[in-house]
Amino acid sequence: MISLPFATELASFIESPRDAVEGALIVASIIDKDADIEWARRELDRLATEIGRGPASHICDELRRSGFQGAGRDYYDVSNSRLDMVLRSKRGIPISLAMVIAGVAHRLELATEGINFPRHFLITVNDELVDPFELKVTSVGALRDWLTDNNLDPEEGFAVANPIDIVVRMLNNVRSILQSSGDYVRALEVSDYQLMLVPEHYGLYVERADVWMHFGDRDMVLRELNSALENAPSIAIADRIRDRIKDIGRAPSGDIN
Repeated sequence: MISLPFATELASFIESPRDAVEGALIVASIIDKDADIEWARRELDRLATEIGRGPASHICDELRRSGFQGAGRDYYDVSNSRLDMVLRSKRGIPISLAMVIAGVAHRLELATEGINFPRHFLITVNDELVDPFELKVTSVGALRDWLTDNNLDPEEGFAVANPIDIVVRMLNNVRSILQSSGDYVRALEVSDYQLMLVPEHYGLYVERADVWMHFGDRDMVLRELNSALENAPSIAIADRIRDRIKDIGRAPSGDIN
């Protein structure tokens, strides 16, 4: 791993991962070292005081009334994963808007849980299910229908996301954007932070191998794939990784790109 500027903060979060919002603020700092974390905390304090206690629908209504909404044409801009920027622009993607809801709800002593719904993060507030992108209360029934229509298992779409899961998912979004823009060095740095959170996640090592392929570094590709092999969750996956290791080992150096 390279030197990580926010490794100490993330290590403290890992040791006591009680508040996903604090994890989201670390993500903001990872994206931009000048992210205004203290202002973001104060703004969440202000919003909570302004909104006041009430059901999930009340919090969503008041956030919409304040101007919050899902990001539009700039949906894939990395700033939509920065909680401080989301609080300033009042635009975000599902998981960052969920952190706005969670930050307000926690200050009002309301319980929240993240839900790792496929492609679209959800959150509960006092057991009410919320679509954070729409800032509306939704129903399990409607979402089960969506899962069925998209050939996904309705029984596996509502896994609870703990604070570690949430930060990993936020960093996944950031890393994907960086890779898509060709910023492979920063993508590797983000995955280094992710490995602090989930060091046995074989998929991260596979994805890191793909990044090293862009640099043509056979040794690093093989190193990452061997780490993936050590953490493979099944024999079938391990066999696929072994086959890829063999193929890369046989390939001429000029073909590693």
